[in-house]
Amino acid sequence: MAQQDPFYLIKQELSDSVTGLQQKMSRFHGLTSANPERKVLAAAVQAGCDDIAWQVRELEGAVERASENPSRFNLTIEELGSRRRWTTATNKQSIGCCNVVVCDRPSPFPTPSSRPSPLFPCCAVACCRQQDEDLTDIEEAVVRIGRVGRQIGEELEDQGRLIDELDSDVDTTTSRLKAAQKKIADIIRKSGNTKQLLIIGILIVVLIILSVFVFY
Repeated sequence: MAQQDPFYLIKQELSDSVTGLQQKMSRFHGLTSANPERKVLAAAVQAGCDDIAWQVRELEGAVERASENPSRFNLTIEELGSRRRWTTATNKQSIGCCNVVVCDRPSPFPTPSSRPSPLFPCCAVACCRQQDEDLTDIEEAVVRIGRVGRQIGEELEDQGRLIDELDSDVDTTTSRLKAAQKKIADIIRKSGNTKQLLIIGILIVVLIILSVFVFY
């Protein structure tokens, strides 16, 4: 399964990316703050962290979708748990590398001792990044909900039109049924009068015949 499952292919790529980040971090720590290469490495680490974070989110989403129907993807609960743990650990490694680089940058509000201001600790930067990700997720969820709401509205409109058409068909059928019933009643009424006239005619003929026999 490891050779065919796309999860393991992406997992290997992410593992290689994390290894590359760690190598850049080792090089980063070996340089002095005055070395211009340090700034280049920091930018590379930041970009690498963003790329890894995006891929990890995609993997997490795939794992969650697979967990809704594990049998369809031939996955067990243990395998799903293992994948969740790996994505969580990889995400933490990426965030850790990124935080080291961010915290190494000089604060825009230095204290007299030239140390970063305590009002802007590294954990606050990490929290801001997490909040940005959460807001992005919320925005995507709102968009999905809005899309579903529009689809429901369109379906309700279609059903309303179908109900209106059904009501119109029912009214038309009822009118036709009443007209047919009226015609049938007229036919029955007319048929009854014809029979009475026929009987009267027959009786008149019989009366004439009897009269002929009696008088002649």
